[in-house]
Amino acid sequence: MLVEALDDPEAAVRTEVATALGDYKHPDAVKALISALRDHAEAVQEAAAKALKHNGDASAIDPLVGLLMRGMPAAQYYAAQTLDALNWVPRTPGEQIPYYVARGDFKRVSMFGPAAINTLAGVLRRGSCERRVAAANTLAELGESSVVNLLISALKDSEAAVRSAAINGLARMGDAQAVTGLLPLLKDRDRNVRVAVVSALGQMADKGAITPLLALVGDGEWEVRAVLAEALGRLGDRRALPAVLGLVKDNDQEVRRNAVEALGRLGDEHVLDSLVRAMIDEDVSVRQAAARAATMLDPYWQRSPMLPALMPELQAVLRRGNPGVQVAAADLLRRLTGHRPAESLPPASASPPPVTDGLTELFQRLLADTDEDVRLAAAEALGRGRSSATIPALQVALSDKSKWVRQAAKQGIAAVRAST
Repeated sequence: MLVEALDDPEAAVRTEVATALGDYKHPDAVKALISALRDHAEAVQEAAAKALKHNGDASAIDPLVGLLMRGMPAAQYYAAQTLDALNWVPRTPGEQIPYYVARGDFKRVSMFGPAAINTLAGVLRRGSCERRVAAANTLAELGESSVVNLLISALKDSEAAVRSAAINGLARMGDAQAVTGLLPLLKDRDRNVRVAVVSALGQMADKGAITPLLALVGDGEWEVRAVLAEALGRLGDRRALPAVLGLVKDNDQEVRRNAVEALGRLGDEHVLDSLVRAMIDEDVSVRQAAARAATMLDPYWQRSPMLPALMPELQAVLRRGNPGVQVAAADLLRRLTGHRPAESLPPASASPPPVTDGLTELFQRLLADTDEDVRLAAAEALGRGRSSATIPALQVALSDKSKWVRQAAKQGIAAVRAST
């Protein structure tokens, strides 16, 4: 008989029997399934909870509530499902908290505040990976000092996603005692964990983390190096300056962008040459970040006595760089000398190369850039081209909101017409 088979020593057999009993509405079947809710095997508990949903017998409500409050996570989930089907409604916090946890409604759980900590701690220890992540996030949202140790314990979780969630939670809480637990994860095998811990240490602003952080300058993952540059800037410790200067030359554009932003926080006038070089970076976001960083260091950085030494380098880029970099170099030359880029070239230099169709198209697009300096440099470049093909674009620029762009467009049109 099926009911007797629930005493089989094999959990797999008991699970199959519990599932089969769901097709019987006989009181003996219901009684046997209620007994199976206390089975030591979670799979049997799950099967019994699901079978009782099919049976629909209200006498199972109290035993199911017991499973909801004390069972294993997966069994709790099925207990909640069956209780819903039996129209049961949790009425006390003691019932509501495990019920909403079982339903995966962690936002609702957080509303119970400290009363939810013990239940969430249980989920953090033995829930599924997804639920452990949710529990870590919810515990951090509670903001109670008593959860710090729970999150520190979760730093040793076998799943990278849980470790990352615990790291992010500790960062949000900002408790200094967490730093010691976070430092070992700088060597974590998972890239996302290293990213999370570097970011957390930057947010927590503990300068004791500087030396361990600097060891990651050569990390093989660009995401780690990018967040490292940002963290070093946040920490504001000038010991990190040589490392940040190295990251300004990184192969990845996001690393370079974060590094030049960090220079704006860490540096002084001695890093202006590095920032000016970054203003002719191949990536426009790096160029923009470098300009912001230079202004942060010195609103009048263009007057620095160290910058004239960079003129030959900028002039070389003006001749040989890619079009976008050429525009950036032209703008820099104008800002540093007060002259048009062509006037800044040495007398012996060759005449500017003609503006090709490809360059004309590029400069036309740059005339729509949000940066006034970029539009101005593009208008100047089109005027230097002495090509009638540039006149339509320059005529459009006559309506630019910047008077300097309008003036450059007007002068460019006059120059083109004078040469043709």
